[in-house]
Amino acid sequence: MVTKKLFHDWLELKASTRDVPLYGERSNARAVGLAALKTLVADHFVGEKVVLKLGGYDKALATIVSSLPTSKRTQSGDLGELLATEYVDGQTPFTVPIRKLRWKSDRQMPLHGNDVIAIEVSPTGKTRILKGESKSAAALSSTTVKGACDGLDGHDGRPNPSTLAFIVKRLYDEDRDEEAKRFEAMLADAALPARDVHHLIFALAGKDPSALLTAAPKPKKRAIKRGAAVVLIPDHAAFVNSVYAAHGTKP
Repeated sequence: MVTKKLFHDWLELKASTRDVPLYGERSNARAVGLAALKTLVADHFVGEKVVLKLGGYDKALATIVSSLPTSKRTQSGDLGELLATEYVDGQTPFTVPIRKLRWKSDRQMPLHGNDVIAIEVSPTGKTRILKGESKSAAALSSTTVKGACDGLDGHDGRPNPSTLAFIVKRLYDEDRDEEAKRFEAMLADAALPARDVHHLIFALAGKDPSALLTAAPKPKKRAIKRGAAVVLIPDHAAFVNSVYAAHGTKP
């Protein structure tokens, strides 16, 4: 499993303070991470099914490369969102239903709406939702963290209705009707109690932002819980460049 390679073979938990787990690279594991991310970038931006229909990776390369951003800012932001999605899927009880980056209409522009929406369904059918904001930078500022909190507090702390509608449409497109109906139900007024919403701030950073994240504003809706997670890569800019360069993409 590629996600396992990320958070077990490439990364390891270095510290965890007040619900802010911090991951860093294992010794001499950069090549493992880059190999896993090469596969994940193709999947998140294009999709395994499309790559196979195009005849495999080599024949799909032009489509993959043309789907990837070349501006440094968008490369960083999109990679942060990709890692946030993999973190949620691999390290939390929540599941991200779709790979949003596949539907970018302009590779140089970030997608609008919530960065990450994920769901947890208990054996009894109870539903919880994770709403996440992803930030990627060599150094995060308090202003950036506050902006993430403001984004999470939007729509009374619940998922953006347009993001939910986007997910519903994609799930129905893929004939995943039962999943689509769960998200469709959330569009009704007061359908999602605040106690069933969890917030996440995910950071891909070059300098440790744990102190900023620990001091981040609390959710405006008291029933909502908010956590954070960090992947710390000291040579942030060089690392981001290496991830995209693996597909022949240059900034």
